[in-house]
Amino acid sequence: MYAAVRALAAAFDQTGDELRAWAGDGFRALMDPDLASTALLSPPTFALAEAALLAATTGPLGLLPGSAGWEADAVLVRAAVAMLAASDDAAHLALEVVDWRLGLAAGGAVRLVGPAAAVGLIAMPPDARDRLGIAAESWIVHHPGFVQHAANAGGGLFTGLAPLPFVVPDNRTATALLATPYDDGTAVTTRRPDLGVPADHRQPGSIEALVEHLSEVAGLSPDPDSADNGTIEVQSLDPGTDRARHVVYIPGTDDLATLPWTQDGDVRDLGSDLRSAAGQETAYQRGILDAMRQAGIGRHEPVLLVGHSLGGMEAAALASRDTGFAITDVVTAGSPTAQLDGFPDGVHVLSLEHRGDVVPLLDGADNPDIREQTTVTFDDGGRPEVEAKHAYGHYIDGAAAVDASADPSLTREVAGLHDRGFLEDGRTATEVTSQFFQIVRR
Repeated sequence: MYAAVRALAAAFDQTGDELRAWAGDGFRALMDPDLASTALLSPPTFALAEAALLAATTGPLGLLPGSAGWEADAVLVRAAVAMLAASDDAAHLALEVVDWRLGLAAGGAVRLVGPAAAVGLIAMPPDARDRLGIAAESWIVHHPGFVQHAANAGGGLFTGLAPLPFVVPDNRTATALLATPYDDGTAVTTRRPDLGVPADHRQPGSIEALVEHLSEVAGLSPDPDSADNGTIEVQSLDPGTDRARHVVYIPGTDDLATLPWTQDGDVRDLGSDLRSAAGQETAYQRGILDAMRQAGIGRHEPVLLVGHSLGGMEAAALASRDTGFAITDVVTAGSPTAQLDGFPDGVHVLSLEHRGDVVPLLDGADNPDIREQTTVTFDDGGRPEVEAKHAYGHYIDGAAAVDASADPSLTREVAGLHDRGFLEDGRTATEVTSQFFQIVRR
């Protein structure tokens, strides 16, 4: 990684400084009166000593030329990294332009032939239409790169679709335009002491246990019309002590079919998906923070956020800014996060992405390769349907694979969650409490 190579250049620089300091010691030895006074006593050996000191300091293999060589290497290494980074930036920009122009062409084509294609699709026999849908779904699942580039082309697609000449520069702007008709509204957070799940009073012991627990919380909202939609859980470990820490379980979208004119009190709807994907704050995020306040989480008590899909997007968004809480860790499952501009020092984000799941690709870019975020891509097989690839079962399998992995990046992340006391065996909680909250939109 570039950061490691830049650190190597810094080590070269430091080595040059140390060699130059040692050369200074040699010069001071040459000028030492005690050494000079021995010249009369033994001129031949004095000359040898002086020649040896000069060779060690300024000779061809001496300290000063050596320090210059190390520092020259540092300059060359930094220049090489700068050229590689510039090349990466140029390649990235070229891909952005290519994606945008392909989106522009696709938008223009849809605008011209879309109505006729729609009529042809409607006229197609139902069984043929079903076979076409299955084939298209299978192709999408097996070509995730295409999905990511198609999402990244959103700005060009919008520009091509528009009947008037205006330019949508990128995917985030296009997503923000799609979110504009939705009313984000005001979050209303209500404590729900009548709700519970089997794992709510048990400290998780692994990444797998975290995702399984999250799936239980999501199970409180089994369909788009569930009465308990918008429910999250705040689990507190050793509450009321100086060792208190908290795990917040944040499920994903309840109603993906919401249109601007069909919005209701469900805060986990398509409008929140779009706003979050555009990098904007949402009522769901504000409701999560309100639930954390109502749960009594202290400002300096460590917090782990665990989220699937939209829940992971909101968790990462909250961790990326100052919320007044000490959010130290995030685990996301099937969540796009590249729309964010990074995370503060000290935050650890572990992102699980199932190959074939198109949802984490909808940000149109790979997650950044940064110290604060580790991304795990895995494939456990299963059914080929797009929706099935996003299911909790896959992410529970992926989390188990992370627990069992010997990869240094993953063992460090898992060990960190143990060390910070979120997972048992690192710091087993003597008391575990749980509070459920329902967030709705007013």
